Amino acid sequence: MQTYIGEGLDEIVSYCKMYCEEESILALKVAKDVLGHRFLFESKWEMERTYDAVTFEGDNIGWDLVPFGDPEWMYAMNRHRYFVSLAQAYALTEKEEYVSEGIRLLMHWIEHQPLTDQSQYTTWRTIETGLRCENWIKAYEIFSTSPQWNEEVTIALKESLKHHCEHILAHNDDFRRLSNWGVIENHGLFVAGVFLGNDHYVQVAKERLYKAVQLQVLDDGLHWEQSQLYHNEVLRALVDVGICAKNNGITLAPHYHQVVNKMLEAHIYMTKPNHIQLANGDSDAMDLRDILVRGAYLYENPIYKALGYEKVDFESIWDIGMQGVKVYDNLESYYPEICSKALRESGNYCMRHTWDEDSIYVHFKCGNLGGGHGHVDLLHVDVAYLGEDVLKDQGRYTYTDSKERYSLKSATAHNTVVVDGVPFTKIIDTWGYGKVAPHVQREFVNHELYDYVEGAHLGYMDLDDPVFINRKVIVIKPNIVVLVDEFTAKEEHTYEQYFHFGEGHLEVGEAVTFKGNNVKANLYHLQPIDKKVIKGITSKTYNQLQAQQVLQTTLKHKGSGSIITVMILGDVHKESREQVEYVPVYTEGKKVPNGQHLEAIRITYENEKYTLVIKHDETYRRLFVVEGQDVYGRVTLIKQTEDQTKVHTIVG
Repeated sequence: MQTYIGEGLDEIVSYCKMYCEEESILALKVAKDVLGHRFLFESKWEMERTYDAVTFEGDNIGWDLVPFGDPEWMYAMNRHRYFVSLAQAYALTEKEEYVSEGIRLLMHWIEHQPLTDQSQYTTWRTIETGLRCENWIKAYEIFSTSPQWNEEVTIALKESLKHHCEHILAHNDDFRRLSNWGVIENHGLFVAGVFLGNDHYVQVAKERLYKAVQLQVLDDGLHWEQSQLYHNEVLRALVDVGICAKNNGITLAPHYHQVVNKMLEAHIYMTKPNHIQLANGDSDAMDLRDILVRGAYLYENPIYKALGYEKVDFESIWDIGMQGVKVYDNLESYYPEICSKALRESGNYCMRHTWDEDSIYVHFKCGNLGGGHGHVDLLHVDVAYLGEDVLKDQGRYTYTDSKERYSLKSATAHNTVVVDGVPFTKIIDTWGYGKVAPHVQREFVNHELYDYVEGAHLGYMDLDDPVFINRKVIVIKPNIVVLVDEFTAKEEHTYEQYFHFGEGHLEVGEAVTFKGNNVKANLYHLQPIDKKVIKGITSKTYNQLQAQQVLQTTLKHKGSGSIITVMILGDVHKESREQVEYVPVYTEGKKVPNGQHLEAIRITYENEKYTLVIKHDETYRRLFVVEGQDVYGRVTLIKQTEDQTKVHTIVG
């Protein structure tokens, strides 16, 4: 049996010392902390990282301790990811103390944590049970090479794994079939079944996983819960099952592999050019190229390699071994043909100019809320350029019932529009929602010069004077983003836009200027609008929080109207010539005022001019003349260079 790495542990160690020095140091740090019974959950795939350590004296290990008022600490403690770090430290150093501690902790846990009516909700939660199966087996493959690891320990491990499997077998309710829990648990059942040589466990896990991928994964490849972190947790588990099956000669159904490939492709588009996953829903800022490395090994796909690491990384090599390194090194590498894609079923629209790390990237959300991990983010946009965040989602920070939890889930923590200070989707508690705004998906257009997407929602149709909110996003490649926020109403309302920037400095003047390390963004509003910087919070990872400057714009307006935001991106170290201005529009020889019915804006950047003609009133059907060109359509782009003028009807 070859559950994961198989032969060649010495070669893996040599590879890690040569190519994975930084990650090896972190694994050693985690392992050394565990030797002293100091627990700090900071490994890459810890779902809820911690920044405050807890130390236990002697053998007094508090497996069910809940420090800091957050049970997520206890759950992380009982997933035993640090067992893998202990095993890696043993392989890297050949120090038997890491094996001794692994055996001591394993036997202590087995002795002191029986499955009871109470512990099934704490140390034996089924999701932790599934993750422990994986982590114990991966640690065993390395620990078992030590002379300390004897038959008695192996028997104890296997007997406990049987209890784990029976516990997972006993739980297959509606919640688990629909939730990421079911996938993660039955992933553990599958690998434990392979390890134990139990065909029944393997077969049940396969059947449950087959149903889960059909039920939980949308046709566009994204997990229905609308959180990229949990999409990737599910994907990691499914890829791990595929690797275990491949290494042990087990056949999985074709539709299983089809769905996993769809999920890998969706992951590619939902990842920014700097390789950090989007922080939509309950997510952290994480570089997850390692999942593409494992996907490339599993499916020998050159695209996954092109967007993964150049070489097999530290996380992956302990899963795929040296046979995986050989497969990966021999793979070709090329990018997908399509840079921008509409993931319509989930309502995620991902637009970029190229696959280069410095490319513009814009993500627009107009889809279902998802489950409890979803946030109030309808019409939210993320923008990145030159490898940095310009506009971003603020993350999650915590699952505790707290003001920070409510704040980061709310609409005002996203780059969207709020009417009259009223949330369009109402939060009940840390996991629940009351009224949920229905979304309205509209056009998506992909063109070599521009990308366009439009979406709306009905979250304000229940006001005494209903308001219909519609947002158009135009990406003019390579470096211009235009947001057109349209509102249809009869009476006066207050419209607030929120812009949450990446790390950098924000200045408000005639234009709003954001400066990062390399990127610069100038935001222009031509109509009179109140602009101010307010205090906000942002969270890169769970349990990590920092202050942030947020731009809030406010417009009071009676009747239907719009707010157009023009964002020009550039290099902070270079001066650029740019201008944004209204241009006159004519029909039947008469000048038409820019305003309620339509607007025409000229954007001058260096030696090129782009004129956008936006028709807000779709009943306003006339032929217009703009920049000397005939224009008809809801959205038109006129590009002018020294040599030519070209008219593009984006939406007719």
